This record gives sequence, C-alpha cells and structure tokens, in this order.
Amino acid sequence: MNTNNEEIKKWNTKLVTPMVVLSATAIIAIYAYFEHYPAGDWFIIVFSSVVIFLILGLIIERMITRFVDINYEKAVAEREEAKRLEEEARAAMEAENGGEPVIIEDDTPE
Repeated sequence: MNTNNEEIKKWNTKLVTPMVVLSATAIIAIYAYFEHYPAGDWFIIVFSSVVIFLILGLIIERMITRFVDINYEKAVAEREEAKRLEEEARAAMEAENGGEPVIIEDDTPE
C-alpha cells in the first residue's frame, strides 16, 4: 500500500477534547473567581463547566475524526486509481510496441 516516500498519514485527534475542556474551563474558572463567587458556588460552576465542555469536546473530536477518516479514505482511493491508470497506460503502450516493456518516468519527488 505504501510506496517509496509516499505515505498517507492519519492525524491524531486525541488532544482535541482535553484542549477544549482545559481551555474553556480555565476561562470560566478565572471569570467566576474574579466575580467573587463563594467557594462552594465556584466549585459547582467549575465542575459544571468541565462536564459541559467535556461533552462538547467529545462531539467536536468525533466530527474532526470523521472528517480526517473521510479525507484519508479519499487519498487512498485516489492513489489506487492513479496506480490502476498507470498500469493500464503501461499495458496499452506495451501493446502498441509489440510487447516490448515500456519504462514510464515517475515525476514524483523522492
């Protein structure tokens, strides 16, 4: 499936949820602190924001993961289509030359 230096990589999206939760909760916690809420209310606000942003982060992570998967499958399909077309072109050129092997120059950077 992987040829030469052509490698299709999938992105790692596991950091999306923690980043969303930490950054958004930090903003809420700092805002609630400067509004001088009582300590008990502040903890409830922070805990609630962690839960809410955890759910939102998981939804966003799933959306991004699905988008990356679709693009990965598309890139693999394009590569396989290009290989198939190259083989068909090579076979057609060999048929034109009376069965002699044909060398096709690959213009992809190595």
